Amino acid sequence: MKILIIANLKSGKGRAADLLPAIKQVLKPDNELKIYLTAEKQKTISFAAANADNFDFVVVVGGDGTLSEVINGFAVKGSKTPLGYIPAGSTNDFASSLGLEKDPIAASGNFLKMRIKSIDIGCFNSACFTYVAAAGVFSKTSYATPQELKKRLGKFAYMLGGVTSIPTARPIHLRAEVDGKTFEDDYFLALVSNSYCIGGMLKYDKNLISLDDGKLEVMLVKEPENANELGSLLKDILYRNFDGGYIDFASGSNIVITSPKKIAWSLDGEFGGEHDRAEIKVCPKALNLLV
Repeated sequence: MKILIIANLKSGKGRAADLLPAIKQVLKPDNELKIYLTAEKQKTISFAAANADNFDFVVVVGGDGTLSEVINGFAVKGSKTPLGYIPAGSTNDFASSLGLEKDPIAASGNFLKMRIKSIDIGCFNSACFTYVAAAGVFSKTSYATPQELKKRLGKFAYMLGGVTSIPTARPIHLRAEVDGKTFEDDYFLALVSNSYCIGGMLKYDKNLISLDDGKLEVMLVKEPENANELGSLLKDILYRNFDGGYIDFASGSNIVITSPKKIAWSLDGEFGGEHDRAEIKVCPKALNLLV
């Protein structure tokens, strides 16, 4: 088989460089192997778009941002090439959601068995995301946290950055339309996701959502008015209490979120630009994931 490995040596604590030899040892025998080391987002997207269909399967070694870049490349060509993911980032939400094998030797051996699970991804204006599009408090910390801090603290770096940003956070006035249902208020945080786990803190009940049902989950968190409400809000998020009055929640396949002025969005933990209108649609079973 012809196999392409796309690796980001800077992801997380720099684990990809340590993992590559073991991965190559498993995949190399009797197979033709090509390795591409990422350097810049757009180049990775272009490379994935140009090469995905030339291989029997592609393996991504890196963080969720690297995986998102490759999937955006796949989307350019509408590629259905199977993709394997070996997480080497700081949070690895996507891998945690799906319970993917994190040991590089075991994961590589699984890929060769060509077991495929087709899952949905999200389309955000002209881009794609694998598991989450976010705006508001906490969302900026995913792409603004210094790389060195991510390497040293891992998930805690994101939590620390998010918590310290709360006192200066300002609410965002948003109008969200989810399959015809409308929500409008001042919100602290907006999440559109296809994941069981986000940021290592928010976890959805796996019995209530599915990653291949043609729907995305929308969580809109209202602004707390004082410290007591903030505590109650954080508790509602952690314990998935959507009836406490602080959270608007819905699932849908067609979502439009607008704001009076442009706001920053993150897509899979990377900066996704500033937008005053986000048209978000589900791309059903667009990713053929090796498990």
